[in-house]
Amino acid sequence: MVILDDIKLDIPEDVGKDFLNKLMGGRLNPPLEKLLKEKREVCVSNIYPKLIYKEFEIEKVKDESVYFKTGNIFNGPNISKILTGSEITIIFISTLGNKIDEIIIEENKSGDTLSTIVMDAISTSLLVTLGEYAGHIIKKDGIKYKSWGSTCNYSPGQFKWTIEEQKELFNMVEGSRIGVKLNESFLMVPFKSTSGVYGFGPKDKIDKTRVACDICPRQNCIGRR
Repeated sequence: MVILDDIKLDIPEDVGKDFLNKLMGGRLNPPLEKLLKEKREVCVSNIYPKLIYKEFEIEKVKDESVYFKTGNIFNGPNISKILTGSEITIIFISTLGNKIDEIIIEENKSGDTLSTIVMDAISTSLLVTLGEYAGHIIKKDGIKYKSWGSTCNYSPGQFKWTIEEQKELFNMVEGSRIGVKLNESFLMVPFKSTSGVYGFGPKDKIDKTRVACDICPRQNCIGRR
């Protein structure tokens, strides 16, 4: 089990801009650009990024299920596809912390809908930045040999991997150790948190899916890559 709780992210000056552009359906006008800049400082100063991850050996993949040597099981056609050919998996949970959730909720309560949307766009983009950082660290640990490679990241709630599978993931990795838990709907709290799985094994055997979006039919998804 690895825990990183003093993460310093390399945050772009225009963080949130691309996501907000997609959300608004076009280029931002000057007042919105100004608001984005103002709220960037608020959001960046109220995040406390943390990451926890753990390595597991895969026993077998059979009938749309992934069986681990620990006795844990993931079920679903896409997660079994992603992990076919992998020998190990690294399961992770990351978060920006509670504070960013709290200030967005307060902004919404104040009635400032536009600022709420902008701050949510910024914090969502910050979560992506944290995910890229986590992926870099995890791949360094998971690629054990020159002949090995990594699969893409896949997460509960993505296409054909039900959100209820979060329960098994949290049984395997203690999200509570970085302040993350599941609510009754299997959503993570704090809400600006992510979880997922990478597979590792010989390059000629692991799944070659580029990103999770490639096996999802939702063509108009705002987060599509």
